[in-house]
Amino acid sequence: MSESQTPRKSPITTTVESPESWQRVVKIEIDRDLYDKEYAQRLKKAVKSHQKPGFRKGRTPRALVEKEVGDILRMEATEEIIKQAWTIGLLENRLQPITDPALENFKFEDEGPMTFDMKVEVRPEVKAENYEGIPVKKRKVVVQDSDVDEVLGRLQESRATYEKVERASEDGDQVTLDLAPEAWDGQPDAAKIIEDQKLIVGGEGNMEAFNEALQGVQAGQEREISVTYPAEHPNETLKGKTVVFMCHIKEVAAKQLPELDDKLAAEVADGKTLAELKDDIRQDLAKEMEKQVAQEMDQQTLKALVGRNSVDLPPSMIESYLKSGVQEMHRRNLQTGRPNSEAEDAEYMEAGKPHAEMALKGMLLLESVRQQEGIKVTAEDVDERIEEIAREHGFEVDRYREFVNSGDEKDRMMYDLLERRTYDFLLSRAEITPVSADTEVLAEEE
Repeated sequence: MSESQTPRKSPITTTVESPESWQRVVKIEIDRDLYDKEYAQRLKKAVKSHQKPGFRKGRTPRALVEKEVGDILRMEATEEIIKQAWTIGLLENRLQPITDPALENFKFEDEGPMTFDMKVEVRPEVKAENYEGIPVKKRKVVVQDSDVDEVLGRLQESRATYEKVERASEDGDQVTLDLAPEAWDGQPDAAKIIEDQKLIVGGEGNMEAFNEALQGVQAGQEREISVTYPAEHPNETLKGKTVVFMCHIKEVAAKQLPELDDKLAAEVADGKTLAELKDDIRQDLAKEMEKQVAQEMDQQTLKALVGRNSVDLPPSMIESYLKSGVQEMHRRNLQTGRPNSEAEDAEYMEAGKPHAEMALKGMLLLESVRQQEGIKVTAEDVDERIEEIAREHGFEVDRYREFVNSGDEKDRMMYDLLERRTYDFLLSRAEITPVSADTEVLAEEE
């Protein structure tokens, strides 16, 4: 091979090291000639554009320009060279980092090459193993008569009425009252009076002071109720304050439950008899229990899969997962009027680590199983799922399909289908043991 045909050595060389399965350190060496050329080009441009009193534009001596802006140009040249080298390092080593690179061990002396390291975190390469024969307990689905009776009881409660009684109030009674906060002079503030307020004595949503004061009251009585609001109350004007409410009791009413008969069944189930309603309830409860059992089996499978495989997670993946949880908590706080708290955020980040690690390890392992077993979902599969959901919920298929295709819902649906098929594959090869309906399978796993 002639000299002209000899491959020219690249001015930028990169090698990669893997201190951790989720970490890459790209070691970079840059010929000094490349830096010198970059700096010279920048200096040349600076000379052409430089303007200094006593000199025409572009006529300032090179040495003077270099004295004034040389440090800035050297910094810019260095930054540009590092940027170019990092791009080459990514391409040559086929890296897909999940964090921004950290520059370390930078060395550039008066002579010789520029050398430095770029450290990043990457998505760990995970290969799931030993996923055949996972032991899974499957609870029997048994609907007890007491379960059906509990649902019927809630239906009765939902149609309860209240009838006026001439006696003192008891737990569960409905009290109708007018109430007004105390004004500055100690008298009720008529401008803020709330008329015909209805409260259930002992109700969970009531302030404790009201539950205590409304025990044993009768129509026509007056009550003075003092309420001290907590320091963390969402209403700024009430935080830590004590407000006295002047209450006039207008009526006490006792709860009346409807008879559990065919008439009630017809009202709540489109003309069905009580026996038919009970059958429907039993079937619905069985479906819900089947879903719960299926979820329990998935959780057992995931725990066993994680337990059988070692996965090292990048710290940034865990932090990102937890931060998304904090953002969701802030969103709920905004909806409910609760203030955000740095202490609560820190507690969530710490307490949530085990769950985050389990979820992320499970996600990576399930992906590995899918890749190894060729588990896929097609567009036709998604369309079938769209039609199935539309039928289940009574949606118009075309409109629901349009909704799914309009945003991220289609991607979520595809992911859910992939995950379901992966669990189904693992369960098809699991060692499933039937157990009684009252077995605490997840508690046993813990």
